[in-house]
Amino acid sequence: MDRGRTDPVHQPVLRPDRPHRRCPLMPFNAESAFELMLGMGLAMARILPCLILVPAFCFKHLKGPLRYGVTCALALIPAPSIGRALALENDAWFTIAGLLLKESVLGILLGLLLYAPFWMFATVGALLDSQRGALSGGQLNPSLGPDATPLGELFQEALIMLVILSGGLSLITQLIWD
Repeated sequence: MDRGRTDPVHQPVLRPDRPHRRCPLMPFNAESAFELMLGMGLAMARILPCLILVPAFCFKHLKGPLRYGVTCALALIPAPSIGRALALENDAWFTIAGLLLKESVLGILLGLLLYAPFWMFATVGALLDSQRGALSGGQLNPSLGPDATPLGELFQEALIMLVILSGGLSLITQLIWD
């Protein structure tokens, strides 16, 4: 197979009958890697507080590097478009730091808003447990531990299962990304 001639510096000489094609969709060089990392940082600033606060993602069971790996995997979806938009703006570092702070605050507020239905179901379960006297041992002996109510946990887990089975988890992630 003829691959064309090479010049003394070992660069391929392009043949006129075969145009040289490069991938126009994703040139990967240091600049695009920097844009991707910048987009990942800004995407993770919004996604991480939401994932920590919303119980549907079960981050109370995921600890350490696994938590951040899941966050990075979810941040890979919007990161290229965020990086491209920031590259077009040519912003200064203090503007990027302001965007990072804004995305973090937005992630916390969005996480609190998305946590409200789960908190409401846990509160209804705690109210029912309080009415049936399941929490009276904690009033007499405070060293028994945290106020984990059985019905509150059950209602919250039931809502998580309902969200997952009804396809609401993809809706929640789409809401976080947009």
